Amino acid sequence: MTKYFIRLKRTGCIGAVSCEAMAPKHWKLANDGKIDLINSKLIDKENDIWELEIEAKDLEKNIDAAKACPVFVIEIFDEKRNKII
Repeated sequence: MTKYFIRLKRTGCIGAVSCEAMAPKHWKLANDGKIDLINSKLIDKENDIWELEIEAKDLEKNIDAAKACPVFVIEIFDEKRNKII
């Protein structure tokens, strides 16, 4: 099964919620006005970067979410950690 990884640079988030509109299974507006990547893990505390592994069936919706982000804080990588977006 092919795996992909979503990364959120949360400090740069402005709470536009376009990602939540595109992929509500993975994105939710938090009480602080920034988006949360649901069930993700903090991988870089200093830079507030969160990561979530997803399956191929969830890839397209999350690519759409990344493209819709007005501040470009969402990145997606393939299983070999090559950047898709």
